[in-house]
Amino acid sequence: MSSLPPLEDPVAYVVVGPNDQRGPYTIELLVSEVAAGRLAASTPVWWPGLADWTTLEMHPETAVLIAVRSQPAPAPGWAQPAPQPAPQPAPASQPAPAPQPAPAANAFAVPAPAPAPEPLAEPATAQVYEVAETVAVGELVTEDGTVVTEIVDVTDFLAEDGTLVAEIVDVTEIVEVDPQTLADYEALVARSSQRAKLHERVESADESLVLAVIGAAAELGFGLDDRTDLERGHEMRFGEAGGDLLEIELGRVNADRPEDVRYAHVPLMVSYRSGSFQGEADPGDGSHGEVTVSADEWTGQSASTTSLFLDLHTYFSDELIVDAAAVQRDLGATIAVVRGKLS
Repeated sequence: MSSLPPLEDPVAYVVVGPNDQRGPYTIELLVSEVAAGRLAASTPVWWPGLADWTTLEMHPETAVLIAVRSQPAPAPGWAQPAPQPAPQPAPASQPAPAPQPAPAANAFAVPAPAPAPEPLAEPATAQVYEVAETVAVGELVTEDGTVVTEIVDVTDFLAEDGTLVAEIVDVTEIVEVDPQTLADYEALVARSSQRAKLHERVESADESLVLAVIGAAAELGFGLDDRTDLERGHEMRFGEAGGDLLEIELGRVNADRPEDVRYAHVPLMVSYRSGSFQGEADPGDGSHGEVTVSADEWTGQSASTTSLFLDLHTYFSDELIVDAAAVQRDLGATIAVVRGKLS
């Protein structure tokens, strides 16, 4: 696969003297100038994609192009050599600037102060007399039935005696799946899609319950300040105009099938925080549904808390439509009892 940019794109820069970087030029122009003997093959050159500066004779692909272009074409006896125009600067559009070349100590720097480098002697490599192209196509069937088609395009640059001067190999792989394997995958996708739709219905029921809880708290004068959705459930914090804080933790609705939602339950924890409570802490006796009171000496607030379970058949219809009135009724009663503990 070629690493050269398109030969006609003005992207290449050259160094022709100390602190004298020029460009951008097309690679086509630079190769032609070297082949014509007007530009040294050792001229430092760079284009986007190269990690560092190189020279036209050291880069394998430009070296091959120079060797091909250097071959004299047969001319009729009456033909006279025509004068060649000097290389023209690049077009107006400027690509990204080339990296700055190293000072004179760099291997690619041009030490001579002359504005143009001296052409090199003829390279010692063999001259290219023929460009031969071959294409090989092979297929490999893997154990799972996958068919891999490999297309290998080989370009050989041959000398007059048949010696290989250079070779460029371009490999393209085309992966094909056999019909049975494709059918098996499509069947899997169909089954997965059915399961995904059931999962979406359960997630929709979970979200509708959360929104019903938020709405119930809003009806009691609490505004939602923060909501955090976790894998195990949802944490919500509500503020009140008087400065007190309501915290609700609601377990996530979890069922294998939508019809199982009404037979499930989720945990509910309600906590009310106030800075005006003057009573004593009450850890309770551990009975289900009791309200405990704890004090936070860092914030100076007291918190009353209770933990319950919500049987979802109370709040969802067979169509998994949430009963917002039932949620507001039960949550309102819970908040009233928990708040009353701090009165």
